[in-house]
Amino acid sequence: MIIEDNCLTLNQIADFLSERGYKVVPCKYCEEAKELLNEVLPDLIILDIIMPDMDGHDFCRWIRSNSRLKMIPIIFLTARDSIEDKITGLKIGGDDYITKPFSMDELLARIEVILQRMDSFHELSMRDELTNSFNRRYFKERLQEEIHRVKRTGRPFSIIIADIDYFKKINDAYGHCVGDFVLVQLVRFLQNHLRRTDLVARLGGEEFVLLLPDTSSGKAFLLMERIRKVLAETHFQYNDNDTVADITLTVSAGIACCPEHAEDAESLMTLADRALYSAKTAGRNTIKISIAAQKHT
Repeated sequence: MIIEDNCLTLNQIADFLSERGYKVVPCKYCEEAKELLNEVLPDLIILDIIMPDMDGHDFCRWIRSNSRLKMIPIIFLTARDSIEDKITGLKIGGDDYITKPFSMDELLARIEVILQRMDSFHELSMRDELTNSFNRRYFKERLQEEIHRVKRTGRPFSIIIADIDYFKKINDAYGHCVGDFVLVQLVRFLQNHLRRTDLVARLGGEEFVLLLPDTSSGKAFLLMERIRKVLAETHFQYNDNDTVADITLTVSAGIACCPEHAEDAESLMTLADRALYSAKTAGRNTIKISIAAQKHT
C-alpha cells in the first residue's frame, strides 16, 4: 500500500513496483487507506508524513494501535529530512525512513530487505516447534481475521478443539519420545485430511484447534466425524532407540461456529471448549457441537 498525496510520485512508485511483480494499492489520503484496510491486509505500507487529511505520524500510531494491522511494516517516504523527524518516525513505529528526493532502486532494496526479514520472522514465530503446526499466537491472529471477514461477507467459519484421548497413557507406557512422535503424526494426519485453506494449530499439550473457513457447524461435524473414524483405525508405527510401538489413538472434539453461535473470539473458544468437555464426559472418541448450535436446530 502506498499512501502519497502527490499524484506524480504515487503513480511513479506504483508503476515501478507493479513492473517488478508487486500488487500495489495506491491511496491519496489516509482516510481512504483506512477504509481500504477494512478489506485488505498489505505486506508493507509506504507512507508520506505530510498529508492533507491526517498527519502520517498519527496514521502510523493508528496502525500500531490496531491489533489486526499492527505488525504491518511501514516505510516513511517524506520530504522531512531532519534528524529529529527521522528519530520521531522510527520511535512511533516506522521500520525505515527515506527522504525525498529518493532513488527507486534504493526504495526497492529496502522493501525487499524488510519483506525478507518479515517472512523469516513470521515463519519462525507462527509455528509450533515440535509439530510444525501453527501455534496459539498465530491461530489467534487468524481467528480475528476470520471474524472480521464474516462481518463483511456473512460467510460462516467453524473452529474445532480436539484433544487426544488418554494421551497420558501413551507417555506412561512408552515414554515422552513416543508421545512426541504421536503429536507429530497426528498433525500430519489432520493436515492430510483437511483442505488447503483449513488451519491446524497446537493450543498446548495434546490439544489442537482446527479453523475451517466457509464451513457451517453441520459441515464441520461431518468432516470431523469422518476424520475421527479413520483416525481410530490408523496405526502409527514407532521404531527408534530400541523402542517399538504400534500406536492407535482416538480424539474427542468440540465445535463452535461464527456467526451461528458467537461473533467474538473468546465466546467461540469457550463454546468449543465446553463442547469438547461434553464429548469427553460422553465417553471420549466423540464429536459434539456447541449447545448454542442445538438451540437453532
